[in-house]
Amino acid sequence: MKRRFIPLILCLFCVLLFSACGAPADVDGAMTPIKDENGAVTGYERKYHNDNGDVTRWDVYDASEQYDHYVLYEYDSNGRLGKETYYRADGIGVYYNAYSYTEDGVIAEMDYASAKEGSTRTLYDEEGKESKRMTYDINDELVKYEEFADGDWVEKPLPTESTAPTEADAE
Repeated sequence: MKRRFIPLILCLFCVLLFSACGAPADVDGAMTPIKDENGAVTGYERKYHNDNGDVTRWDVYDASEQYDHYVLYEYDSNGRLGKETYYRADGIGVYYNAYSYTEDGVIAEMDYASAKEGSTRTLYDEEGKESKRMTYDINDELVKYEEFADGDWVEKPLPTESTAPTEADAE
């Protein structure tokens, strides 16, 4: 056999070998292992991306490769994460996080909502740092108000009609 055919044969062998191992990890929908800090496989995942390279769907499997849950991601017209919705394997929605941004692209607000737990609205300051958080029960009643100070959330009295900002305050 002539020497110039050896690289061709090796190349074909590699293609066949790697194609038998499944799709590469960077291909949409490829099953890839999730490992802990010791290298043990704790589960598996499949990711799907849009044309911008952003993840649009993340499927999660347990260590036995049983389908566990999935997350859908939506982006705004500027490519920023707008919403992430978590679903059980059977397709029932569990909760979502929705994000809004200032005109400068800094995060302004994050809303978490769950049919079982109620919701939480987190407000951010002009630098994109957490500043205030309101927690609502499943009936949409405000049950907790907190402000972020010195690296921790501090519970404050619930705002009342007399302490809530008015339109006159905004002027």
